[in-house]
Amino acid sequence: MALHNTLGKWGEDIAASYLISHGWYIRHRNWLCNHKEIDIVCIDEDMTTLLIVEVKTRSTDAFGDPDEFISLEKKNNLISAAQAYIRSYNLSHLAVRYDTISVIGTPDVGHRVEHKEGAYDVSSQLDFREHEYHKTVYKKRHRKGRW
Repeated sequence: MALHNTLGKWGEDIAASYLISHGWYIRHRNWLCNHKEIDIVCIDEDMTTLLIVEVKTRSTDAFGDPDEFISLEKKNNLISAAQAYIRSYNLSHLAVRYDTISVIGTPDVGHRVEHKEGAYDVSSQLDFREHEYHKTVYKKRHRKGRW
C-alpha cells in the first residue's frame, strides 16, 4: 500500500474513534456508490441525525488547513453519494449534516483532530450545481447555433 494510502487509512481510523468517543454510531466506512465514496457515515444516539463525514489526513498543515482541499467536484460527489445512501437505506426522515474531520500528524509523532460541524451548506451547493448545469447547456447550445 502506498504511503499516502496508509496515512489516509490511519487518519480515517483516528476520525472514527473520535466520532465514537463523541457519541456517534458508525453505520458505514468507505461506502461506495458509482465510484463516489463517503468516508464515514454515522448516526446519533437519538437516531435523528445522519452524519456524512469527509476525512482529510495530512502529515502537516504547512500548506493550509486540510479540509480546504476538498474540491467542488468532491463536494458534489459527496452530496450525490449521500443522496444515494439515504435512498438505499430509506433514511429520508433523518436530518443530514455534512462534517469534515482533519487529522494532522503521523503515527510516529502524534496527531491532532479538527472537527468542523456543518462544514458546508448543501442547499447552496445544490443551487450552484444547478447554475453550472444551465451554464453548460447554454454553452453547448450556443456552440451548435441553437441559441
